[in-house]
Amino acid sequence: MQLFGREFSREEIRQRIGHLSQIAGIKSYTLNEGRAQGVHALDVKTGSGLNFTVLPGRALDIAWMEHNGRPIGFISKGGIVHSSYYQPYGSEWLRSFNGGVLTTCGLTHVGPPEREGMWELGLHGRIANIPADEVNHTVEWQGEELVLTIEGKVREAVMFSENLVLHRTIKAYGGKNKVLINDEIINEGYTDTPLMVLYHMNIGFPVVDDTSQLVAPILHTSARDEEAGKGIERFDRFEAPTPGYNEQVFFHKLAVDDQGKTCTAILNEAINLGICISYNQKELPFFTQWKMMGQQDYVVGLEPGNCVPMGRSWAREKGVLEYLKPGQRKSVSLEIRVLTTWEEIQGYRDYVARLLKRY
Repeated sequence: MQLFGREFSREEIRQRIGHLSQIAGIKSYTLNEGRAQGVHALDVKTGSGLNFTVLPGRALDIAWMEHNGRPIGFISKGGIVHSSYYQPYGSEWLRSFNGGVLTTCGLTHVGPPEREGMWELGLHGRIANIPADEVNHTVEWQGEELVLTIEGKVREAVMFSENLVLHRTIKAYGGKNKVLINDEIINEGYTDTPLMVLYHMNIGFPVVDDTSQLVAPILHTSARDEEAGKGIERFDRFEAPTPGYNEQVFFHKLAVDDQGKTCTAILNEAINLGICISYNQKELPFFTQWKMMGQQDYVVGLEPGNCVPMGRSWAREKGVLEYLKPGQRKSVSLEIRVLTTWEEIQGYRDYVARLLKRY
């Protein structure tokens, strides 16, 4: 295990500490103030300088993340909000949008509000505001590797319609700057059910700044609308906070390796800090970039999904709406890696260049 610039064996670490929490672990607690009161939180400390917070009270999404005190993610100005404040209609989802390194969107609708039959489909769906059941967390040695695991189940279900269960497992590793997210979504109902899931990963200052760049093996880019079209030449560069900025959304087609894996990252070489998201395009065939350079609303979203955030009716009309049959399961795996040195950043750039050379 790599700690503080040295390699230590499991036995060498045991001899130097009385309790693992001195260097790494998971701390469970409840937030107690404001609209966050009652939110269950799990702080994960890896010993590498990477710390992050998982919220079982909010779909096991990831709120804060930092490396050696430097923030990675964006936290919206409303802060962390208990799911009891969730308002499902129209765009009211934004009032309880934490931001964070991961907000899960779906599971049956992603995109602007719409209505289908008797159901109001609010912005980006309900799953991010549903607390998890059967939450468990462990810190254990597996051979010479220290593994920190959080898992639980989030059920999105309603009478007369869907019964979907998201089984999420999050793993981190002692001395390493990476997080693995393994999701399995199961249709426990008896009817074919629309499945829309988008991993809304929200990156903020100081990773996002006017010295930063989005770097990915991009083959083609399109703008969501006229507003995004105005900024398509600079989709991969970021401005200082800009008064009156209107959000821009871009859809990218990415190159993949032999296994279908791809990646995307935001890099700030001025401070040698970046975040890289890797996943399999066979599981998540679409990638959306959300660029918002407004004052306080200063964030870039990296958003792999099985859909783009255009809504259920749009996806159905385009023939890209995925369904889960009764009993069917869909598995998704993503890796979050924090890059903290010039060598790691250049290594990532080289990897992207190799992917592009395949095309």
